Amino acid sequence: MVEEQGIQTLGELCGLRARTHGDRPAVRDDAATLTYAELAARARAVARLLRERGVVAGDRVVVQGPNRVTWISAAFGVLMAGATVVPLGHRAPDAERRRLLDQLEPCLVLQDESLDPLPGAVSFAELEDLPPEPEQRHPEWGDAATAALVLSSSGTSGTVKAVPMTHRQLLRVYDDVRLALDATADDVWLATVPLTHSFGFNGILLVALLAGATVRLLPDYDPARLTRLLREERITVLAGPPTIYHDLAGLGVRAPAPHTRLGIVGSTEVSAPDMTRLAERLGIPRIVAGYGMTETCGTVALGDLPTVPPGPLPWMVPLPGTEVRICDELERPVPPGARGRVQVRGHHVCRPYADAPDLRPGGWFDTGDVGELDAAGRLAVAGRANDTIIVSGFNVDPREVEAVLREHPRVEEAAVIGVRDARSGQRILACVVARGAAPAAADLAEHARARLAPYKVPGQVVVLDDLPRTRTGKLSRAALRLMVEEGPVSSTC
Repeated sequence: MVEEQGIQTLGELCGLRARTHGDRPAVRDDAATLTYAELAARARAVARLLRERGVVAGDRVVVQGPNRVTWISAAFGVLMAGATVVPLGHRAPDAERRRLLDQLEPCLVLQDESLDPLPGAVSFAELEDLPPEPEQRHPEWGDAATAALVLSSSGTSGTVKAVPMTHRQLLRVYDDVRLALDATADDVWLATVPLTHSFGFNGILLVALLAGATVRLLPDYDPARLTRLLREERITVLAGPPTIYHDLAGLGVRAPAPHTRLGIVGSTEVSAPDMTRLAERLGIPRIVAGYGMTETCGTVALGDLPTVPPGPLPWMVPLPGTEVRICDELERPVPPGARGRVQVRGHHVCRPYADAPDLRPGGWFDTGDVGELDAAGRLAVAGRANDTIIVSGFNVDPREVEAVLREHPRVEEAAVIGVRDARSGQRILACVVARGAAPAAADLAEHARARLAPYKVPGQVVVLDDLPRTRTGKLSRAALRLMVEEGPVSSTC
């Protein structure tokens, strides 16, 4: 669709939708609805303000706030100014926010008025007061090869890095996703995933925009509201990690999604039998599993889950233009049916810097995941090959959490691992060696919440006399996981 109509940038796409679907609702939150024409007019007004503030093509502009219509008009205003959108989680503690801002070096911050204002930031309230801007004859929308979006990722190395995604990459990837999902203008997508995540911005917002559909935004995740929204607002597409499907099924209401034709589940660890059982319980006729990561613009492969899965893992088909191979520890490709490291190559692989450690010769990106290919080229992903923990689709570097825990006066040592959890894929378990009296669970949780994003806060803490180590003195997470699973261990909660 985008190639046929000559669309080169996301700003152009927003303008096109204003002409082709102008009166149709584009985005809706608890307080407001914007049609496609209104969204484009607001975005143009934001673009004018940014240019007046000195923003030029190629600049980075942070957008920080919960899922709401003003967030989207702000983001597309940045794009229409030819600049790059840098989403920042609205729940990020001050320390994490300062660290990311220092790294990302934005020229301006657009910020929800409910947040502690940053110096020089423009509030969403100010953006809402701008008069709508008529259509421009010569918009400054940049070009296809420039970065439209920069997302932060801890990737496979555990080091947070800024990942730029170009207009060309995003338009091509998510037009292919639109086709694979049979997305249409009649769909209403429920956005439970934050727009700061590639699943939220790319996998929901962009796909809906490409289809001319409506996105229903939720500012905060509240399982109790989902059933009512699914029924009353005629949600046709539900997308998110396994967590939301488990939560909905746990509410005890029979088939709470009567209008929902499609459920999309994205996470490294997805149980095919669990998801098909939950889909039947919720009354959702089609479930599609997706696999990807920030460094691949969010999506590598998609696959429909059959009513009776042949095994525990979903099988997914790589997107057009995407190559996938499975390698052994010596980087040698293995035959179909053998497990190994998942590596990906294609137009959508992002390059944060030239010597990125997870880029291999020939442009292959090492995902850090373990999986296999079948004879037909379908991909199944078994889990992470390294220590990165994935909680409801969000990457958590255990070393970051450990460093925070060690700052507590009653913690001598700390080690964090991920353990399987049916609801969130993995949950964070912290093992600590006490300094003197054992710390109280509530104290540690409060300490962590003040310094970490909510999904990084351990859900359980156990106290050990010592942490297991290898012969060279390094922490052995494998031995630690075995200790915790076999127990018994003393616990603070």
